[in-house]
Amino acid sequence: MGRQLSTSTAILLGSAMIAAAVYLGLRHGPAARETEAREPEARELEARRDERAPGADAPARSATPAPDATPAPSAAPRDEVARRAVEALEAHRAALTQRCYTPAMAAQPDRPVVKYIFNITFDAQGRQIARGVIEDRETARPEVTACLATALPPLSIPPPGARVRVDVPFSLP
Repeated sequence: MGRQLSTSTAILLGSAMIAAAVYLGLRHGPAARETEAREPEARELEARRDERAPGADAPARSATPAPDATPAPSAAPRDEVARRAVEALEAHRAALTQRCYTPAMAAQPDRPVVKYIFNITFDAQGRQIARGVIEDRETARPEVTACLATALPPLSIPPPGARVRVDVPFSLP
């Protein structure tokens, strides 16, 4: 008779493997590579620290400040970011109407208005880093919502100077 793992032991081992994969994935994922690419000064400071005299316990001091010590540009007010997000959405209105709304209305003309709220998060440089959409239950058209999700490219606005999340109302037509 062969030796078998109990269910609880198998679950424990599986959980440990998943935890290790998540840890290593987050540690060496795209965010870590982006940080390394943006901070050549930090790597230079680390190299200098490694070159210090043997037996020295204190890290080497540099006359140049660390990259995090540079002041960030002032953050744009949330209302201003929301206004710019509306402008960015409006720039795509004609294409979204033609690609998503018009075919849905031709197939089923009831409920002529569809309403949404876009939750958009921009990074300090003004690039969209997250987007969600909430559709109004009264005017919901799942085919239009699915099309919007694929047809709307990532938005960008002038740099707000900090990460900002805004809720932007949007309706078609």
